[in-house]
Amino acid sequence: MTPAADHPEEETTYERFKEWLLRIETWSVILISMATVATAWSAYQAHRWGGVQAVNFGLANTNRTESVRASNLAAQQTAVDVNVFTDWVAAKAAGDQRLADFLEQRFRVEFVPAFEAWLELPRINNIPEGTPFTLPEYVLAERERSDQLADDAGAYFEAAKDANQTGDNFVLIGVLFASCLFFGGISTRFDRIGPKIVLLSIGSLLFVTAAIIEFLLPQNVGI
Repeated sequence: MTPAADHPEEETTYERFKEWLLRIETWSVILISMATVATAWSAYQAHRWGGVQAVNFGLANTNRTESVRASNLAAQQTAVDVNVFTDWVAAKAAGDQRLADFLEQRFRVEFVPAFEAWLELPRINNIPEGTPFTLPEYVLAERERSDQLADDAGAYFEAAKDANQTGDNFVLIGVLFASCLFFGGISTRFDRIGPKIVLLSIGSLLFVTAAIIEFLLPQNVGI
């Protein structure tokens, strides 16, 4: 017979102590298990968002490069339009209608609407005021494409920044879950119930806080 069995009160206290100890150990195991899974999920999410960041930065650079190319092509097209139009004005001023008609037939398709709108403006010495290049009818597809690509590049860049911040947030959450593992693990090194409860309480508080934040963050699941 054990010494506790000789004293019913001591036996009851001992049984209660074992019951509490079992509950605390169970609490510790559950906390460590959940924190382990949550830490792995945070690492997975950080990796996924790092991939999103890289893809969006790549798209931003690609679109920015294409925007520059389109802008350069638009500038070349404008230069062609300006040169041909300048020659047309010179021919018109010199009274060489044959040359003016020849040049007019060589106008680029995108320049024609602006040129025709310009011909409707008030005239000075038989030449309309201003130039077609300041009119809203002068629209270059490559210039619009350049602007759109630049806007897309900016949007991709912002998306990459957001993905980077999200990934950093998941890394921080992973640190909090790792702290839960620390408190849950170190609680098993103490024999007294008091320190165990304090450490597990801290770990549980960190876990709940981290879990709430993680739940509120955008999730990226690759299937």
